[in-house]
Amino acid sequence: MTTGKKITGIYPDNLNFPDSIIPKTSQISDLQKNLLNSGALDLVDHKDPFGRSCKAYAGFKNPHDDTIQQIAQKIYDQKAALPDNWDHVNYAQRTVVDGSLIGPGQTTRKLTDIEIRDIKFVEGAIKDIAFLSNRQSGMCVTEFTDSNSMWTVMGNTAYYGNDVALPTSPSSPGGIAIPGLAGYMSMVSSFSSLANVLANVPSTASGPCKFIESAMGALMKAGGILGQILSKVLQVAGILALAVAVIGLAKMLIDIIKEDIRYLGNILEKLLQAALAGLLGELAKDPCMAYLLTAGIATATTLKTLDLI
Repeated sequence: MTTGKKITGIYPDNLNFPDSIIPKTSQISDLQKNLLNSGALDLVDHKDPFGRSCKAYAGFKNPHDDTIQQIAQKIYDQKAALPDNWDHVNYAQRTVVDGSLIGPGQTTRKLTDIEIRDIKFVEGAIKDIAFLSNRQSGMCVTEFTDSNSMWTVMGNTAYYGNDVALPTSPSSPGGIAIPGLAGYMSMVSSFSSLANVLANVPSTASGPCKFIESAMGALMKAGGILGQILSKVLQVAGILALAVAVIGLAKMLIDIIKEDIRYLGNILEKLLQAALAGLLGELAKDPCMAYLLTAGIATATTLKTLDLI
């Protein structure tokens, strides 16, 4: 009989683990141990350039962060000078804006609905590329109750039209959720390994890592566009002039986002197919399941592939 320590609480408890017990340990590599001990994978509070909070990995960074930060600051400065209700949904209650705040050569007037939408589209596109690139780089790993809640332009078809509808897939008919870094990298790496041994797998890039590049355009392709946007916004004065100068580039960012999401959906479907292919190979060895496949649900082509006929 062991003598235990008295544990305080509602009910006294004399049960205690003997000091002679040796706890079980996990078998991990030195690399894993070093990463865990380094703090690189510690979760820290992070705010994106627009002030939105998210949990992030301490040892990672978004390569676009500095550029987006400068763009966001320029947009903020331009908007901060505008009077209250400059964008009121009711035109009658919308505030008149000084022409110098609208852009060069502009008269003092109210902004139109289309102009306001363009201004918000530009800012929203930058916010959306910031969110997606943060997901892809480990700077936003928070799992949200609503997986689409962080989008600003994407999915807002009521305001911006069907061109910004969230891509869907058979497995994600409500919109493809963007995973955190661990899920993203795991899926992309698995897909790349699979795609390199299959025929006719589409990609939007070339080279030995084309499937990874195709899946992570927000990181791999958006930098040049963001650089052009920054160059332009630093040269213009006026909120509408800013929007007009870069709206074409902002639309290119939205195209990158849509392509990334569509490609992610294709990855998920292909990995599900690969998992099913492996399962069917094992099921074909089970006499009961083989009978079900042969007599019921599989086509002749599938049965031949499984060596069941």
